[in-house]
Amino acid sequence: MNYNQLSLEQAPTIGTPLRFFLTAPVFAIAAALLLLFAGPDIFQSRWQPETLALTHLLTLGFITMVMMGALFQLLPVLAGASIPKAATISTIIHALYSLGVALFTFGLATTKTSFIKLALVVLIPALLIFLIAVSMSLFRAQSSHASVTGMRIAIASLWITLALGGILATGQAWDSVPLLRHITSIHIAWASIGWVTIMITAIAYQVVPMFQVTNDYPDISKRYFSRLIFICLLGWSATHFFESELANNYDWLNQLVIFTLCCLLIAFVSITFHLQIQRKKRLADASMYFWMTGLGCLSLSMLLYFYSEITRHDLSILIAIVFLTGFAFSVINGMLYKIVPFLVWLHLHRKLAFTNKGISGIPTMNEVISREKMLHQYYLHVVALILTVLAYFMPAVFFYPAALAWLTNWSLLFVHLVQAIQLYKTCLAST
Repeated sequence: MNYNQLSLEQAPTIGTPLRFFLTAPVFAIAAALLLLFAGPDIFQSRWQPETLALTHLLTLGFITMVMMGALFQLLPVLAGASIPKAATISTIIHALYSLGVALFTFGLATTKTSFIKLALVVLIPALLIFLIAVSMSLFRAQSSHASVTGMRIAIASLWITLALGGILATGQAWDSVPLLRHITSIHIAWASIGWVTIMITAIAYQVVPMFQVTNDYPDISKRYFSRLIFICLLGWSATHFFESELANNYDWLNQLVIFTLCCLLIAFVSITFHLQIQRKKRLADASMYFWMTGLGCLSLSMLLYFYSEITRHDLSILIAIVFLTGFAFSVINGMLYKIVPFLVWLHLHRKLAFTNKGISGIPTMNEVISREKMLHQYYLHVVALILTVLAYFMPAVFFYPAALAWLTNWSLLFVHLVQAIQLYKTCLAST
């Protein structure tokens, strides 16, 4: 790990990323409440209003919210390209985006198109401002680090995701606009693999060696992985869009693209597992357990998807459960437990190191959020995940325990993050 690649002096104010990190669990809590309100029928079809609302609460409200905050933090530190007036821009984006997600998911859940229309008025501008600001920053970045390349590809995928999502949302909101349901799967693929997965892998190139004290990823992985995933998505999108024309003669091509995509993701999982097993820091913590759980679920979701494509069984709900809560939520939860304590330590060090109190008043990262707290929430997370998978097969027995477990789990994450911020404020006030 080369710490010289980090420009910590360019880090934004602590409030810039933390406003996103603190808001994300609130939307996750809302998702758990929606589960309790909707009941077991929410697992019957991905087209149900409550299911659509739940999916977007998780993807827009939690996953993308955290990644927005992470990019505001990582771009100046890792890419050396600060977003101009980041504090002001992040405040505007956060306010518009939070309101937009709330209105949009409420409109989906209640099928009230007026709320969807109103949501698009604030949600799309928020995403456009964010994408333009981040794209310009990445364009100016001089760093050649693999994480920067991966971020560029992930942001390009988010542009595609927004375009497809905008088309679907307008079709949902206005009767005069056709609802092109056949592009839904393409939208999901670019959101889940192009945006979420490529961004997580790009961040992994930096945070896994840094926080888990492992060797660097192999150069060949860092150089080609994101590009190959992007190319596979382009090929899959083309074959899926023209599925009816290709079905007779070129179905093998679609299967080949899916097989390649699955192999690439499983290869990334294998490399990361190998690095973690060979880590220099032998003491494992909850953050690494979150990572290992998430990576295992990524492999499982890819195997389930490949199986469903070959057998033509609809496993979309099960795959979504394993991918979203098993992979994305696990990894992001693990990253939050490293990034937030690091930010608290870093900014306290800046403010207190040269005061009379000095570094003696600065808590260590392990003191910001203790290992015990992290482990308790990790165990609860695993219980909730297992109950949710069981609820897919036996909803009458396991659905409500699963929903209550997620509500408790995400509430606990929120409490831990709030306590970390309170500790930061307490340390500053004591000077």
